Amino acid sequence: MKSIKIANSVTPVLFLPFLLLFAACSDELQSYASIQKIDKNGWPQQQEYTCIVLLNDSLSLYQVDITGRVKQSHLPDSLSFMVEVTAPSGRSFCDTLSFTVTPTRNRFWEDFRFPYCSRVRFSEPGAWRFSFMQNMDVVNLTGIMSIGVYIKKMQ
Repeated sequence: MKSIKIANSVTPVLFLPFLLLFAACSDELQSYASIQKIDKNGWPQQQEYTCIVLLNDSLSLYQVDITGRVKQSHLPDSLSFMVEVTAPSGRSFCDTLSFTVTPTRNRFWEDFRFPYCSRVRFSEPGAWRFSFMQNMDVVNLTGIMSIGVYIKKMQ
């Protein structure tokens, strides 16, 4: 009988770490990512890559980052591309972005994440579309492996 009482008193203590782990991981559930793989033959100037993110909370503030991957052997000094953001209603706006790329040695590829917008409120719930077109001085940009968007709810 005493062993049952000891087991019952230990159960909440064993359950607490799992509860804390779940609470810590639930914060990560407030981030969204959509990444498109780019054709291995390159990114033609007229080729558009589109990422769709479903956001249902139109009251919270978000941090929006542009993310992707570049082959280390084709690492340019900077990346330039156009981003068109389209709301679920069809309203859209376009930005031209240029970022400096800092290489890291002894890697096959370089991941990047550039801050795009901070403290953004998405005015409409639904599927938001982020479309990317390269804006470099080449007809076919090689070495870019992926492009996308990473959105995190701010606390």
